[in-house]
Amino acid sequence: MLGPSLKVRGGISTIERFLLENWPAERYEVQHIETLEDGTKATKLLIAIRAFIRVIGVMLVYRPDVVHIHFASRASFFRKSAFVLISSAFRRKIVLHANGAEFHLFYEEESGSLQKRYIRYILNKADCLLVVSRQWQEFYSRIYTRRQPVVVPNPVYCPIPCPDRSTTRPIVLTLGRLGHRKGTYDLLKAIPLVLKHQPEAEFWLGGDGDVNRVRDILDRETWGNRVKLLGWVTGRQKEEALIHASVFVLPSYNEGQPLAVLEAMAYGLPVVSTPIGGIPEAITDGETGFLIRPGDVEALVHRITLLLQNRSLRKQMGAKAREKALNQFDVRSVIRRLLGIYDELLKQP
Repeated sequence: MLGPSLKVRGGISTIERFLLENWPAERYEVQHIETLEDGTKATKLLIAIRAFIRVIGVMLVYRPDVVHIHFASRASFFRKSAFVLISSAFRRKIVLHANGAEFHLFYEEESGSLQKRYIRYILNKADCLLVVSRQWQEFYSRIYTRRQPVVVPNPVYCPIPCPDRSTTRPIVLTLGRLGHRKGTYDLLKAIPLVLKHQPEAEFWLGGDGDVNRVRDILDRETWGNRVKLLGWVTGRQKEEALIHASVFVLPSYNEGQPLAVLEAMAYGLPVVSTPIGGIPEAITDGETGFLIRPGDVEALVHRITLLLQNRSLRKQMGAKAREKALNQFDVRSVIRRLLGIYDELLKQP
């Protein structure tokens, strides 16, 4: 399995960590090779070269049955393309796992004709292309023509039991990289309007990205003290945020299938988000949360306020969200699907 270091901040490393921590070694022994670590460009280049050498060594010594490669867009794709070519040269079964939230922009708007040909060439080297939703399946099926891309949702850990929120104060939580793509600035526009209806509400923003810019905005506003910047949260700190929250919000413009949304569902939180990427296959509008158009601040204010003012609705939606997370996104069921895919690939000549 090739992908970023498990210490890297981001969705792919979290997916890898969920998979590797729950992997049934009796079915398939898995070896993880880090292709990226946080740091300077020189550090990233050295890690990629080291991974390249390690992969060749593994191919020569262990001859793996399956090479599972996580990729996103831009530099991630070109970096992983080298490992696709190595695996193809050694005639190994290749599983490409698409995780990028902006791959459609990378391919359709940022790539010239030659680069598009190379992207299609690399994708079609894969024996199987995994995507996180039907919306992404439809996109990739236009450029991956070897066979139909396979939908495998992102995995999530579901805590047992579900947190009790009977005494939770009104806290709106968002997790992810702060910035335009995640709808952070739409949320900031919505906050003072929500506070007119629910003045005791708090807003917790977790993540890296445009932290300084967001802090500057908050420092200028009278309502800035109602917002708490958590920074990048992991482990127990993330659990505490999910336990104490009342509503989860992610008004994104581009997404794959955000783990933050799935984690919120797993913790029994109603979600307000947008019908982008794999989100509609997680959030059923009016049942497990609400879906609004990206950039619709008025609708964002209305949905957040409605949930904050109606505890029974929050509880009902949160319970259905958790049930869906358990049934469709629990890490153990996702791993079973992956193992079945590996089994099918190895039956093929």
